[in-house]
Amino acid sequence: MAEKNDPITPMMRQYKETKEKYPDAILFYRLGDFYEMFFEDAKLASSLLQIVLTKRGSKGASGTGVEVPMCGIPYHSALNYITKLIKLGYKVAICEQVEDPKLAKGLVKREVVKLITPGTVLEDSILSRKSNNFLAAVFISGKKAGLAFADVSTGEFLVSEIPGEENRDRILEELSRFNPAELLLPSSFEISEPRLVNSLKESKALLNFIEDYYFDRISAEKSLKKHFKVGSLEGFGLAGMEAAIPAA
Repeated sequence: MAEKNDPITPMMRQYKETKEKYPDAILFYRLGDFYEMFFEDAKLASSLLQIVLTKRGSKGASGTGVEVPMCGIPYHSALNYITKLIKLGYKVAICEQVEDPKLAKGLVKREVVKLITPGTVLEDSILSRKSNNFLAAVFISGKKAGLAFADVSTGEFLVSEIPGEENRDRILEELSRFNPAELLLPSSFEISEPRLVNSLKESKALLNFIEDYYFDRISAEKSLKKHFKVGSLEGFGLAGMEAAIPAA
């Protein structure tokens, strides 16, 4: 995080602090009629979107003599660029001006108002009408593997559990069949399931490693019961599914 005594401008400090909250997303930072990208985001976006990479001058950027890579797009045509990035498997964080610049005292307040990921897209222009856009999750408990699929654009929600020692191969088969756009995995998989993770990296899905506590079975069961407003998951065929419930 930028220290208070850093000589960078307030605007660049605001950008850096916002970017720190979304390190794995390309940050579209609103400046007037444009969304600007800086530093590594600018280099990546320039290459992927075929837009000109420029530099913000040392005086305007930081006062330290360091030139900051940057690129920008008009806000009114942003959806076309966002669509391309999402289809390439990237996340995009949209940071908007949340107060009228004319009324702002000092730096205009900005906040990320939307985080768009391949598995949580709702925009019709990005989604395909011919196929589902699934967000998937995988969890392994002992000799059982749980999988869950949700299409947030249609409300479809599917859960399954695979028994047996060879469930890693079955996991890949099921994921290949549903072709998810985004995949949620426990962080521990990077150490405990290296072969599975390497195989998943070859797919088109964006891999998101999240803290293992999100896959706690007891908490997961409570969340599902609360969401579906039921006292038991037996009616959904999930009773006793130790791996599928955390995935769900």
